[in-house]
Amino acid sequence: MLKKVSTITMTAGIILVIFFIFSCKQPVEPVSTNYHNKILFSSSRSGIPQLYVMNPDGTDIQQITSGKYFHGEGRWSPDAKQIVCVTDENTDTGCYNRMELMNANGTYQRLLYCGSQMVWFPTGERIFYTYCPSCEIGIYNATLYSIDAQGNNKIIVSHDFGGDITFSPDGKTIAYVYTNSSDSIPNPVLKLIDYPTLSNTRVVGPKGVMVPFWSPNGQEIVFSSPNGGANINGVQVYNIFIMNSDGTNVRRITNHTTSEHYLYPRWSPDGSKIIFIALVNNPNGHQQSYLYMVDKNGSNLHKVIDDATVITADWSK
Repeated sequence: MLKKVSTITMTAGIILVIFFIFSCKQPVEPVSTNYHNKILFSSSRSGIPQLYVMNPDGTDIQQITSGKYFHGEGRWSPDAKQIVCVTDENTDTGCYNRMELMNANGTYQRLLYCGSQMVWFPTGERIFYTYCPSCEIGIYNATLYSIDAQGNNKIIVSHDFGGDITFSPDGKTIAYVYTNSSDSIPNPVLKLIDYPTLSNTRVVGPKGVMVPFWSPNGQEIVFSSPNGGANINGVQVYNIFIMNSDGTNVRRITNHTTSEHYLYPRWSPDGSKIIFIALVNNPNGHQQSYLYMVDKNGSNLHKVIDDATVITADWSK
């Protein structure tokens, strides 16, 4: 009888252990936020510039980075699951910006190499960026690098390839800003070059092109330029332009006549709208920066949020 009771007790104990194991699982991870069609922006609203995410209409603003180091130039990965940005953490002479890779919600931050002006390859496999170790002393010989999406396997793409770059959606062409160092007055042009052969270089569009960005359908490029803009105290103000990807059909979609500069345009995922940063000189002489949105045809120009400290912005697919 005693043996039978012991067997029953042992069996019950085993069942209890099994039940305990299966009933004490790790906490269920919350459903991940969908970061598609979100605007990522950098703002100094809390003091040091940090990264924030919000809906395109300016609602549901969430701060995703914090601390004593700044975070800016945030760029979404094509699948909207990662962000690469720049920070001043762990920098020194010759490395005044260090790249940082993180999840879309700001978690799992890891420092990468020195560099800036990042752009993701359309497939999301690699990140392209420039590094100019001598820029602090006025020698602008930036090199174009790329690393994989995990922040490893750094390779040199091209020497003396500084300036803003943007990829065509199919990844076969790079558009980049080029300024001839012999020009007495900087007058940048937009060049296209085939990738990955880095051949067949050609100039497209007008002079004065800055911060270009390729449209989602690959047919157009948006950019900022002072061409034809108002002249305020001897300085031409920058407006937003669109042209076909071959440089034809250039048209200006903003036409302000104040001392503001419209810079850093980015397309919406469907290619119907554009966001950009407006640099505004207020009456007391201080410069403020706002995030604006405009329809592709130039209509419905409006401020997205009433934040005068927005520095950079990007729109996820």
